[in-house]
Amino acid sequence: MPEEHETLWDWIKPLLAALIGTGLILGGLFLYTGNWPPMSVVSSDSMQHSSTVADFGVLNIGDVVLVKKVTSASQVTTYVAGQESGFSSYGEFGNVIIYNSHDINQHPYLVPPVIHRAILYLQYNASGGGYDVPSLLQLPFSQWYVVGPAAQSHDIYNVKGNIIIKDVGYPGTPVYIPISNFVGKANYSGFITMGDHNHAFWGENATDQSVGINPLPVKLQWIVGIAEGYLPYVGLIKLELTPHSIPSGQAPAANSVYALVLILTAIVAVPLASELVLYIRGERRDREQGKKKSD
Repeated sequence: MPEEHETLWDWIKPLLAALIGTGLILGGLFLYTGNWPPMSVVSSDSMQHSSTVADFGVLNIGDVVLVKKVTSASQVTTYVAGQESGFSSYGEFGNVIIYNSHDINQHPYLVPPVIHRAILYLQYNASGGGYDVPSLLQLPFSQWYVVGPAAQSHDIYNVKGNIIIKDVGYPGTPVYIPISNFVGKANYSGFITMGDHNHAFWGENATDQSVGINPLPVKLQWIVGIAEGYLPYVGLIKLELTPHSIPSGQAPAANSVYALVLILTAIVAVPLASELVLYIRGERRDREQGKKKSD
């Protein structure tokens, strides 16, 4: 009986150690991010910088990021602010945020969170009904303008006309921000957001607010958190096990799949190879000791 108990405990010990280790890691991530779950998987190609290749350092289908909770708009660096300060993440200026889209209440289980870049912050002007956009002054006048009822301008207070920002993102194309669509409908401050790869599909009408992903500015309360860190490829396992998690017509880049296969192969092969090396060394040591005794 004691031998059976020892054998059983020998099996339980590594399992228990693994569970405790996993719990400590997840608990630490929760304390750091303030969110549960503390991680999110990129499920579409809207943040990629290529339609066919997963570039390292940017967000691709199957990548995993930490989701750090935010409690104020000042914690989010937009593309416009990042361009002036030099702050960038995942290959472009500004923070990438994870937010619940406008119809999450109607379809809470069918609408996954959106992982897109914060481009610009609009401050609602309660007295005038438009939006103040002081951060635009961080850009040269040659890079942006407001299209008003009569002409172009560089107004930043109580803006009701649409904004054009030139040379945005890795394609260097203009981005159109339809502020006139928000007037009277979004009486609050919020973020304009966009996937890095949206340019490829919609050109200057690339923001989430232009294409209907989220037709109104993103409220602070809708933001789940800021994307931090980067664990490439491994989220493909979750996406593969979750039906319809990847939008129709999209697929992981081939090099992401190859990289994941290599990672999984290494996870299996390295411990086996280590065990084999230890076994061979043990056998050699036993033979040498046996030879010495016989001599």
